[in-house]
Order: sequence, then C-alpha cells, then structure tokens
Amino acid sequence: MDQIKDILWPWQKEKGLEALEIYAYEEKGLKIEKKDRRLEKFQPYEEHGLAIRILKDGALGFSFTTSLAPEDVLNAAFKAYEMASVMEKDAYSLPGPQEYPILPPAREELISAEEGLAILEQVEETAFSYDSRVKRIQEAGLSHSQGKLYIANTNGLEAQWDYGGFSLVAVVIAMEGEEAQMGWEWQLFPLRERIKPEEIAQKAAYRAVKRLGAKPISSRKIHVLLPPHVAVDFLELLSSSFLGDNLVKGKSVLKNKLGQKVFPSFINIIDNGVLVDVIGTRPFDDEGIPQRETVLVKEGKIENFLFDSYWGKKAGFPSTGNARRGSFKDQPSVGLTNFYLKPGEYPPEKITGKLSEFFEVLEVLGMHTADPISGEFSLGVSGLLHRNGEIIPVNGMAISGDIFSLFEKIEALGNDLTFYSNIGSPSILTAKLDLAGS
Repeated sequence: MDQIKDILWPWQKEKGLEALEIYAYEEKGLKIEKKDRRLEKFQPYEEHGLAIRILKDGALGFSFTTSLAPEDVLNAAFKAYEMASVMEKDAYSLPGPQEYPILPPAREELISAEEGLAILEQVEETAFSYDSRVKRIQEAGLSHSQGKLYIANTNGLEAQWDYGGFSLVAVVIAMEGEEAQMGWEWQLFPLRERIKPEEIAQKAAYRAVKRLGAKPISSRKIHVLLPPHVAVDFLELLSSSFLGDNLVKGKSVLKNKLGQKVFPSFINIIDNGVLVDVIGTRPFDDEGIPQRETVLVKEGKIENFLFDSYWGKKAGFPSTGNARRGSFKDQPSVGLTNFYLKPGEYPPEKITGKLSEFFEVLEVLGMHTADPISGEFSLGVSGLLHRNGEIIPVNGMAISGDIFSLFEKIEALGNDLTFYSNIGSPSILTAKLDLAGS
C-alpha cells in the first residue's frame, strides 16, 4: 500500500483536506458445491478493491475503485473530493493511531480441491447413514476464503489483518412413501480444524427425518423451545435495538432504557469483537478502531449500545469498535461483531426435562417480515410437539408477538451456545406462548 500512500498523501495536502483514509482488501478463495452427489460448482476466485474517504471542511466524500493503477486511484480520489464539495458539514472524523489487541492468526493456506471434496463426501456419507429415509443430499457446499484487510489515514492510523474462514452447508431430503421433507444446517468456521462435517450432516438429517408425517395441531398455549439455529433469528431481530444509529434516530424501543432492567436477571447479551474462534473477530473495525467486548445486557439490565465514530459522536459516546462495511463499496455504518446471548448451565434436554408438553421449533417462515423497530413479528413455524415422551411432527402453525415480550418470557437457557455467522445463541425455553394452528 506504500505506492497508494505515495500518491494520495501528497494529494491530500495539495487539496488542503482535513484528512484522507484508504481502505483496501484483497481476497481469494474456493467454492465447491455438490448436488445429488454430483459436482455442480468448482470455483476459485480472486478479488480486490480500494475505498477512499476524505474530509473537506467537515464534509465527507467517498469513492472506490477495483483498479490500483495510479490514474484510477487518483480518479477515485477526485470523485470523493467532488462528493465532499456538495455535502453538508457534519460530525465526521477519522481516528488517529491506535493500539490493537493481539489475536491468534486467522489465515490458513487455501484448502485443496481434494481436501474440500473429501469434507463434502463426509457430509454425504454421514447424512445417508443417519437414517434409511434420507434419500437425497440436495446440496453439500464448502467455501474457503482468505484475505488481507488494510486501513490507513493521514492522521497516522495504520492497521493490517490477515483473515480467513470456511462455510459448510448441508441440505438433506428425507422421504417416506410419497412424502418428502427437507432439513438443513450451515455454519461458518474460522479455522480448518473447527470444521464439523458429521455434526452438520446429522443436524440436517435430523430435521428432515423428524418432520416426516407433520400435520397441523389445534391452537394452544404451550412452552416453546427455540434451538440455536432458530434462536439466532430472534436474537438478530433484537440486535437492531442496540445499534447506535437506531438509538439516535429514535428507531430503538430501548431508547431511554439505559440502566433499566428490561429482561429476566439471567439474560446477558454481549457483542465481543475479540472472542477467539468466531468468524467476526478482528483486532480493529472497518474504520480502524480497536474491537472489544461490549456488555449490552447484564443480568437483565441495559448497560450499553453499539457505536461507530460518527454515531458515537452524535450520541455523545465513544466508538465501541463497531464500524462495519458490507464490502469495500460501502461506507462504514454501525454493525455487529460477535453478538450473542450468554448460555445457561444445563443442556436443552435438562431444561425441558420436567415439562409434560412443549413445542420445539425446527423452522421459522417469514422472519424477513418482522419489524426491526417495534420488534413485532408474525411467523409461520413447524417443529415437534413433545408430549409425555412422545414426539409428534407438526407443521402449519403460527406464532406472533414482539421480541421484547418474547425475551421477557424466557424461562431458561441451554448450555449449547452455537454461532451462525457472527450471531450466537443457546437453546431458549419460553413460558407458555400462543401457538396458533388448525
């Protein structure tokens, strides 16, 4: 990046700008996908990009380029300059030099084709051996990426991080007679040694097989168990209320709740950007501020919110290291690092052990329709009715309410914390909820 700095640092002084930032990344990877045991995709890839932010008279300009040729870099800088010239002055700033946490390496050599295919074959064999009713592996997919992220600005900040990660997905079809049911599982893994092909396959097969013969049941009030793969969807809905931009804009129900007890005393919610062995962990966020652990809810009480530099300044708080970019083509905004609900002490089977009846949700439909501001939702659900030791597959049910009332009704948490991407949750057991059916 020295060549880029040699071009842009003198240009920044020549233009009399307050500050200039470069955000560069390069990434390569491999995507392998099989359908019905046939190789469907084998796709190596490489990509890179450069984003530029400038401050001119308190206004922000932004641009990006996929070319690192000097003329293209300067052209992108001029576009950012033109943008800043028509923008209003605001609370923008670029940080100075920082000290970063020391984290274990997160980048490994790119996985070989042979190793990748062997992992997918392991998924397939495990799924087929789980139950004779597993008839198809609709999809088995593996991807591995590795890259380098670099941020520097004319205030003296400079940071670099080598990153990597794997994703593994299995979609399984179980059949009995003319009926077919689908089950899936996917996870992201920071390191090769953390990949769990057997676990992924078994969970997908379990969800497919257990749904065979599913029918609606009558409406009822019933305890509800949300396994981690379902609970994270509800936790993600809740997360938007902790984002500093929503707080300032009045789009968070938790506004004016700082220091107040909102949830049960055993509820603890954390955003931890330096949590080891999780995909969202890095030394710094997407504007170069150190990532850290931020306790958002402690023993049911609202303790903190999440901020980047801009929205922190708007709210009167320092950045929590939560600036995130969807890609180099996006300006940073407030986002999550590793957002999770702290687990309980006991496995799911123990927290449900004394119940004569409860409903285990295996699939939620319509979460994209939930309102992230009010937290209101109306969702289709399918799953398993557990009644006096009997397990009955159920579909065609519905559950509605709001995320805050749901969390107020949590009775117990499992010890099975599982991350899906950068959001993690244990199993959640609620008090009796209205489950609408036939």
